[in-house]
Amino acid sequence: MFRRFVLLFCVLAFFPQRIAAESSVVPVEWRDAVLSLIDFPWQSLGYELVFMAPRPGYRAMTFRTDHRIEVYARPADTARAVAYDIAHELGHAIDLAFNTAETRKRWMEVRKIPAETVWFGCSGCSDYTTPAGDFAETFAVLLLGPEQFRSRIAPAPTEAERQILLSFFPKDRLASRSE
Repeated sequence: MFRRFVLLFCVLAFFPQRIAAESSVVPVEWRDAVLSLIDFPWQSLGYELVFMAPRPGYRAMTFRTDHRIEVYARPADTARAVAYDIAHELGHAIDLAFNTAETRKRWMEVRKIPAETVWFGCSGCSDYTTPAGDFAETFAVLLLGPEQFRSRIAPAPTEAERQILLSFFPKDRLASRSE
């Protein structure tokens, strides 16, 4: 137990909310610190979460058929920034697991996105100009706050809008899905 405490202390001393620049492998303690910021039963979505080396042009990516989320943490990233990226990807997993054409249509109405807008963008493209990206960004906002909101299709939701948008992310549906 004492050895574990010393190891944790050493890791936190050298990795205070950041990934070491020379390391392509994220220390378990740092990963756990990132995941502790996500107050959501993400495991019930059935997606594997994997921390990877930085990947130019990408922060994280969801692979629908593999049920896998890859996180490309960068050396200068804070734990909160990485948690936000993960929350965004979890928003995609929720979208893929639970949304229907009808719920997506309602989302676009609430967010004042034109009805003819295509929900998904191209594979591997930035999603910040799509309703799917807005859905994912809004989930990240609901979990971690609006500081890093990056959607460009609609503004960050106001506090009043957040209360309405919460209904698109019911925790009870996720809990029943894992049974």
